[in-house]
Amino acid sequence: MVSEPEPCTLVMGYDPWEPYQYEIAGGHVFGLDVDLLTLVSSHVGCDIAFERGTWRELLNQIREGDIDMLAGATRTPEREEFAWFTGTYRNEEFNFYVAVSGSEQYEDKGLEELLEDGVRVGVIDSYLYGDPVSALQDDPRFSKQFEYASIAEINIERLLDGEVDGIIEDKYVGASIIRHRSLQDFIMPHAMSLGQTGVSIMVSRASVDAARFAQIEEAVKKLKAEGAMDKVLVQYQNP
Repeated sequence: MVSEPEPCTLVMGYDPWEPYQYEIAGGHVFGLDVDLLTLVSSHVGCDIAFERGTWRELLNQIREGDIDMLAGATRTPEREEFAWFTGTYRNEEFNFYVAVSGSEQYEDKGLEELLEDGVRVGVIDSYLYGDPVSALQDDPRFSKQFEYASIAEINIERLLDGEVDGIIEDKYVGASIIRHRSLQDFIMPHAMSLGQTGVSIMVSRASVDAARFAQIEEAVKKLKAEGAMDKVLVQYQNP
């Protein structure tokens, strides 16, 4: 008699960040990354469950093994001490958003030039925006000009209240917040490019063994090669 496989559930931590991951009434979780990680979990024969938290909280939970996976993560040596990383499964692109009123003073300048002018920049605590931005965050000349928040909406409020002069946010997330809150007359993206960064699925070493992670990593490769992930991404092309 062939035994049934052991039940498997992978817990995905999420920080509300529409359109990647968000919750609606009734506790249902949706979004681009939710769709992609559900696809991967299903491919390895696992159900998926969700645990909400701030990014900093979720990183600690991954470290402790209280959750199994995080989407949209950047590989670093420090994080590799407590987490596995799949290959890149999608790219992120960031914009610099400023208030429409007075935006002309920021035209034709890059981020370093704006920081040299004393601009205050809102970012998310413990989030990585790519090497060029990280270098500026670590630069002693500018480090005190970065203001940290737990979620994007706090940075939006700080920008509206004049507590920061600009914020760095994923282009889809920024567009979604501006659209939903009808802020088109108040907040706009700056023309500068902050580049793209590839992101991975981050998997807890404390709760997921090497064999299961190998299945997850292989699923990502296979689903990308077959175009299954692209089919999900296409649905979110127009935020």
